[in-house]
Amino acid sequence: MRLPQRPALLAGFLLSLLVSIGLHWTIFPLEIQGRHNWRQSQTMWNVRNFLHYDNDIRNTRVSHFNGSHDNLLRYEFPVLQWSIAQVQRAVGESVLVARVVVWLVGVFGLAGFFLLLRTKGVPPGISLVGTVLLQFCPLFYFYTVNVLPDLLALSAGIWYLYCCFAYFRDERWTSLFGAVSFLLLATLAKLPFAMFAIVGVVYTLGRVWQPGRRRRAMAFAGLHLLFIVPAVLWYRWVMPGWGSNPVLYGIFGSANSREENLKILDFFLEQYIPYDLLSPPMWGLLLLGILWPATRRTPVPYARYVWALAGVTLVYVALQWNTITVVHDYYLLPLLPWLYIVVTAGAGRIWQWTSGTRARGAGAVLVGAAVLAAPWYAYQLRQPLWAAETGAYYNVMQDAYRHQEALQAAVDDDEKVIALNDISAHIFTWLIRKRGYVFHSNHLQPEWIDDLHRNRGVNYLYSNSRKFDQDSAVQTRLDTLLLEAGDIHVYRIRSPEEN
Repeated sequence: MRLPQRPALLAGFLLSLLVSIGLHWTIFPLEIQGRHNWRQSQTMWNVRNFLHYDNDIRNTRVSHFNGSHDNLLRYEFPVLQWSIAQVQRAVGESVLVARVVVWLVGVFGLAGFFLLLRTKGVPPGISLVGTVLLQFCPLFYFYTVNVLPDLLALSAGIWYLYCCFAYFRDERWTSLFGAVSFLLLATLAKLPFAMFAIVGVVYTLGRVWQPGRRRRAMAFAGLHLLFIVPAVLWYRWVMPGWGSNPVLYGIFGSANSREENLKILDFFLEQYIPYDLLSPPMWGLLLLGILWPATRRTPVPYARYVWALAGVTLVYVALQWNTITVVHDYYLLPLLPWLYIVVTAGAGRIWQWTSGTRARGAGAVLVGAAVLAAPWYAYQLRQPLWAAETGAYYNVMQDAYRHQEALQAAVDDDEKVIALNDISAHIFTWLIRKRGYVFHSNHLQPEWIDDLHRNRGVNYLYSNSRKFDQDSAVQTRLDTLLLEAGDIHVYRIRSPEEN
């Protein structure tokens, strides 16, 4: 039972990319909407500010100036956001360009996963199978075109694992330098991906006590520590500004009740594991991979590294339990590398069982059916989540989607505006492409309009609340109704001296 050779492997991978493009075809040009439109809108504001206002990669800016009258908001080091801005500077600004860049980042990660499997000794054909199954993992499929930095961190993390395993095999310094470079990139793009370094920790602990291997093991560990320093310095600088961000405290800051924790556990068992991290074609493969690892014997016992990675990522999920809840599925992306190594092992086991037997055709049918079914399930499970109605606060943002072009054109893009009501502080301003001061729940005091107009150069108000803008104290501060777009009114603000 012959496995496909290199030309066929390349053709198969290219075909899978064409399938991905076809399934995402209507999503590429789509406005930021659907699930996680809040976080994606924030990311797109980072990109827009790099492109139009401040191209310093250290200055991650959003749309709102509330509080300190400064729109700096630094979390992860904005490698992806800044890179998208540079591409847009060259080819033009659009959501399409941003989505294509993220998709290419995902393709880069898939190439690294194929090489990772090959380095572990997985046959070429089965490595392609595992790569395609990862590609159409519902979670990976969804974030392949969603503008979040997590996919860059995952792809860089996969390349770190590949370079590490290549170093374990041949002990070439180029492999080691590649590994630590990708670990730095993954950590800068998203801090939790630093935990992939558990692979390096296991290697160091296993070698440091061996006679004649201690010096190389110490060099391995030393390069890891040296290359991670820039990421440490970045997060040491920005983390004091994160305030009460629940990521900092995890379960130690949890106030979840027993009922809430059981609800999250049920969601993991009923949705996250079977339909986000996996899909039905992969269930049996995962079980086979756990029970009967399929990789052939190699010079390095890789299993210990895979299970160490599984252990540390599962601990991470437990620690971030109350942050992930039933919403933040992209926090589960670090689980994918080891999970799909195991899934690939299951596919390899089927192939190994049936190769050279009368059942050889059955093995090909089973593995092929999983590969063919995975894209269909990914599409069915995730396509509805791009609908605008599935996004955060669509009930108060629907007119912003419906009348987006008119709302953008009502005021010059460089004008600062007051916008309400938007508790996210990112979605509404992204849709209208305006920076300024964002309020929610009608918390804007009429006197603040005078202050922002006089001292901050704010001349316009976008309001979706008649209770607010029809108030007599507010009406005296408004000059002209420029646009009525559904429930959203755009006003020119009157100067205090005109009152």
